[in-house]
Amino acid sequence: MSENDFQNTEMENNPEFSEEQNPQETNMPEKEMPEQEMTVEEQSEEAAPVATLIVKKGGEMFQEWTIEELPVTIGRKSENNIVLDEKNVSRKHAVIDKKEDLFVIQDLGSTGGTLVNGEKVDESEIHTGDVITIGNFTIHFDSGLADDERTVYDADEKTMLEDDGTALDEDRTKFYEEPEATLKVIKADNLEGEFTIGEGETILGREDDADIVIDDSRVSRQHCSIKLENDVFVLSDLGSSNGTFVNGLKTDTKTLENGDKIQVGSAVFEFQSKMVTVEAPRSRVSIFIRGAIALGALALLSFIASKIIPSLQTHVPQAVIMQKVWEYNTRGAIAASPSLGDLNGDGFINLVAADANGMVYGLDARQGGLIWNSEFNSAAGPILSSPLLADINKKDGELDAVVGTATKGVFAIDGYTMRRIWVGRTSKIATSSPASADINADGTPDIIVGTEAGEVICLDGRQGGAAWTFKTQGSVRATPVLADLNSDQVPDVIIASTDARVYALNGKNGSQIWVRVETSEPSTAAVGYLNEDKVPDVVFATQSRLVALEGEKGAQLWAWDVPESARPTNADPFLPFAPALADLNKDGQMDVVVSTPGGHLYAVDGVSKGQNYIWDFGLTPARKSAPAMCDFNVDGVMDAAIGDNDGNVILVDGKTGHQLNSLQVGGSVIAAPVIGDLTSEGIISLAVGTKNRQIIAIQTQTKTKKNKIVWNN
Repeated sequence: MSENDFQNTEMENNPEFSEEQNPQETNMPEKEMPEQEMTVEEQSEEAAPVATLIVKKGGEMFQEWTIEELPVTIGRKSENNIVLDEKNVSRKHAVIDKKEDLFVIQDLGSTGGTLVNGEKVDESEIHTGDVITIGNFTIHFDSGLADDERTVYDADEKTMLEDDGTALDEDRTKFYEEPEATLKVIKADNLEGEFTIGEGETILGREDDADIVIDDSRVSRQHCSIKLENDVFVLSDLGSSNGTFVNGLKTDTKTLENGDKIQVGSAVFEFQSKMVTVEAPRSRVSIFIRGAIALGALALLSFIASKIIPSLQTHVPQAVIMQKVWEYNTRGAIAASPSLGDLNGDGFINLVAADANGMVYGLDARQGGLIWNSEFNSAAGPILSSPLLADINKKDGELDAVVGTATKGVFAIDGYTMRRIWVGRTSKIATSSPASADINADGTPDIIVGTEAGEVICLDGRQGGAAWTFKTQGSVRATPVLADLNSDQVPDVIIASTDARVYALNGKNGSQIWVRVETSEPSTAAVGYLNEDKVPDVVFATQSRLVALEGEKGAQLWAWDVPESARPTNADPFLPFAPALADLNKDGQMDVVVSTPGGHLYAVDGVSKGQNYIWDFGLTPARKSAPAMCDFNVDGVMDAAIGDNDGNVILVDGKTGHQLNSLQVGGSVIAAPVIGDLTSEGIISLAVGTKNRQIIAIQTQTKTKKNKIVWNN
């Protein structure tokens, strides 16, 4: 809609301009009329007041409206007087009218609400200087009436008002109030004190380009942001892997209030905000001077940055090297990913792996030295799942190992002493790896695992007894994935079975939330935000397609059919593999990286909703493992690390799908690598297990935080 500017033009068009005030309409001869012009004050008194609305978007002028008739309606539909055609504006949003000679604005039951000076209102008087917020628009109101301006600065009786409603002291110094906010560190491994939140966007994340860097493997590269919007601070999750929590509740977007506790990974911050009085520039000259000083300072800083610290330039792709740093020989083949964590409390990363002979190994990840191995599982049959690391006994703050066996149930092992904590009796285990979460809120992680007998079992973390059991219609080989789907603050369980079903189970009691039936066995799921309903969504693969489901009710969001050439030609006992989520094309939407049975690695475009893929990596027909994700070439986009049946570990560029590098490790790799600073040198390394009975560590030259875990099993 074009801008409207209906102005009253001449005083004679004003009905209050009477005949007695117009000398041309009297009987007095023109030559006898006294030649006397009206003063400015007299003209001002005689002119009718004109109310105006100035509509802005993003600080820029959008529309100006002079109120000639009332009421004035505002909304998205074209029938309104002021049309704001955006989705966050309701069709009939608000109306401005008069009550007893006072202008009022009334919200018409809009979805997004109407704000006056930052406060949500159903109906409110409005005066000169008031700012109305509707969606992304601000409307600045001027009633045109004298003495109608609000006092926005609590000063003494001598305080005067400027024409925009802000306060002036006796010497005409202009003041206004603006919000100021801080984040106080309550808990964080590498942070202390408090941080000031500025007017721009403040990013919290684990990479150096974040404004507040949180050294925690559970924190995403750019995890969440806090931004000042219409005089309030708004927190937004930036598609993080593990979510952002405010006062214990997982949130996508939230207007922050004083005292709010924000949790990012294991770090906790307290938000505080207040209004502070700020002195405005005294004149346009002072504005020019201050601007010149700011530009000079900016130029100086730019010169220093270009000459002294060129290393701050980021996102320049670099070549990636790969070299083997150590190997460890096991008794049996490694069929699942190892796990990374600190077992002995020395601050360095350890690695735990299990083999097909029923052995469990604890290794120092720096050099591959053996910390311990466990033979108690030697009679328990092959271990085809990944060990889980969690602090089960809560005695030492160190991680313990939980392992599922083929015939003896689930074992919990003290990570430091190698002693058994408990044995969870279940029917025999297939390839389902355990997962953990504190389901019963007793401070100890509980264990969720699937069995070959078609059960999903939640074991109490303290003693190993069954808290609940859910019976499926097929064997369970997939790993449980945990996410809060029903918003009860307890993680729920997403798990697939061989009867071609994906189940969502209530974490509290194991009851079914929803079930999805496919045509073939689904993979372990990946969980992330694919729509705007603030509930985690679910993505899984089958032999023939990739499926995305809405997390709350299991409805299909989209599906992508695997090309015929990339489908399996024969049976594969390890089908299918879990996909991974990452924003590869920087469009703000998670894309999906998936390994297909026919030896391809695809990146499927999330924005296209399964209509297009970004790239296809398939140099050889060898079956490729599930992907692990890390930015190896430092270009700001996650890359994929995979193994294949030919014994190669391959790094694939996340932007283009081209091979960055590969290394032959001498044995088939059928499970995803794990990634982190294994050598404690601040450099990214990968670890894989092979069918050739080896665990192998590979180092790149990509820098990272010391002892950081980037991608676990």
